Amino acid sequence: MVIFTMAEAKKATAKPKKSIISKSAIVKIAKKNGAERIGKDAAIKLVEQAEKFVADLTKKAIAAASHANRKSIRGEDIDFITQ
Repeated sequence: MVIFTMAEAKKATAKPKKSIISKSAIVKIAKKNGAERIGKDAAIKLVEQAEKFVADLTKKAIAAASHANRKSIRGEDIDFITQ
């Protein structure tokens, strides 16, 4: 017999984290780039990876803006970190 704590039980039945980027936006990007069909699981994985990519880019852009003594991220920061 398996016994769960209340926290473990809630975690096991919790809804998945809501994404910021929509699956439909990711599917449109994939189709625009040649994909004919995208499975639901693939769309979810693409969303997860896109959000990780944007988060990483943002952290690097924040560092670039900070280095230039700014709080705001500018397009030039994105250009600099993606060269």
